[in-house]
Amino acid sequence: MKRYILFFTLFFLTSVSFAQAQRPTPTGGCVQDHECYRFEYHGATQVEEGLMQVAFSLQVKCDELAYLAFEVPEGSEAAGPASVYQQNARDYRIRNGFASEQGPNKVETPYNAIQFNAKQNYSLSGGEVDTFMFNLTQADFEALSTMRVRATLRSGTNGNRDIVTQSRQVVFDLNACSPTTRPDACVVERDAANFAFIGATDNGDGTTTVQLYIENKADSDVSGVTIETEDTPDEIGVAGMNNGGIYQTENFIYRVDVDQEANLITFDAQNTNGYANGAADVFAIVVPNDLYELAPYFLMSVTTANTFESAGLNTISCEDEPITPLPVELVSFEGKATQSGVALEWTTASEENNDRFEIERSQDGKSFNKIAEVKGAGNSVTTLNYSYTDETADTGLHYYRLKQIDFDGQYEFSKVVAVKRAAVRNASFEVYPNPATTNYLQVAMHNDSDALLQIMDRNGRTVYTQEIGEGAQQVQLSISELNIPKGLYYVHLQGANGRQVQKLIVQ
Repeated sequence: MKRYILFFTLFFLTSVSFAQAQRPTPTGGCVQDHECYRFEYHGATQVEEGLMQVAFSLQVKCDELAYLAFEVPEGSEAAGPASVYQQNARDYRIRNGFASEQGPNKVETPYNAIQFNAKQNYSLSGGEVDTFMFNLTQADFEALSTMRVRATLRSGTNGNRDIVTQSRQVVFDLNACSPTTRPDACVVERDAANFAFIGATDNGDGTTTVQLYIENKADSDVSGVTIETEDTPDEIGVAGMNNGGIYQTENFIYRVDVDQEANLITFDAQNTNGYANGAADVFAIVVPNDLYELAPYFLMSVTTANTFESAGLNTISCEDEPITPLPVELVSFEGKATQSGVALEWTTASEENNDRFEIERSQDGKSFNKIAEVKGAGNSVTTLNYSYTDETADTGLHYYRLKQIDFDGQYEFSKVVAVKRAAVRNASFEVYPNPATTNYLQVAMHNDSDALLQIMDRNGRTVYTQEIGEGAQQVQLSISELNIPKGLYYVHLQGANGRQVQKLIVQ
């Protein structure tokens, strides 16, 4: 069985472990942790016929990294091209195919290894992470059922020699760390290109790096790629892009433009010679964690001299959303966590033969169950607004989709939305949508006693009053029935625990 992962190298900000110097039994895990290390094996990429690129990442949590060695088959060296070492050459002296050699720039290992020896002016410490990649021929890679890895820390130097503080060795089971099936379950196939989701890494700073794969099946090189995200108030970006707006992968170079207002990233080809006839590349973009968790949808497009192809991909459900539009014209489908549950709202611009909407919920974004249904309008050419509140949703992350069903039983699914619900706080309430852009206004609450709901204008005049019974969770109001003009208002909820006020803007 071939033990390689057919995708571009993933870079995870994680940490590593090492056992003692004697060879331990492989654990079968892809992450090994130690007091001062956390080490992760990310698999291998087939970069060309007969050539594999191996990737690891290392976090050093104390002192500084001195040496790092990766086992290669006896009598072999890591394969070319030499450019694979370019990103590490500034910080490390790379010794290829050394075993049991002494010296200030060599690691003493009882096996043949490629060694990364940290230069004196470089320090990997204090929880920092670095990524190490090298190539092996496919024959050499498949000859290694396990790979020994040895790391040494230094606390200083004595002349031209490091003062060694800790030396650890671990073994990775390459078979156990690689999937038994190709990781292509999340793929959208088109005539001229294939699009796929490779993986995502939480960067630990409120952002997630998402890796998206594009295979160009056309016979002309790629001239441009665009990736569009859902709307977000936070910034999006590109992992590994330098200050000049250049994004360089292993094989290709792009100039990048990030349009924050349009949520659009454009990769203009600078050197994509050979990106054709089935060649692929991976585009690593950085998005806020909330965007990835709540709206993991990305619209990708690729342009060549004579083709254009695009696809939308939900990276949680792996659904090709633009390919399965509703027979009704769905303008929007959104979810929001409220005090009384998860409020779902959707709007249609027109409907034909629409019997009903079934609301489905999932805990993992893949397996859905029906929780409710809402009657459709049948046929309509006007804008209609629908809503449903899932009062049974627990705290945590939930996924929702609509199943639109015709009178004849045919059906289609909407896109998937994710909503994270926090723990409910007593005697709190929420007003939505806010600003109020539709006729219906929802007031969600968690009431332990009778309460009084009031809406006041900016001059303090009361324009609406309603008594709320104990245990009530939601009140729906009609803006037209309230007969209030556009402007700023204050919604008051007076209960046994005091008064709470929220601003409301009616547009």
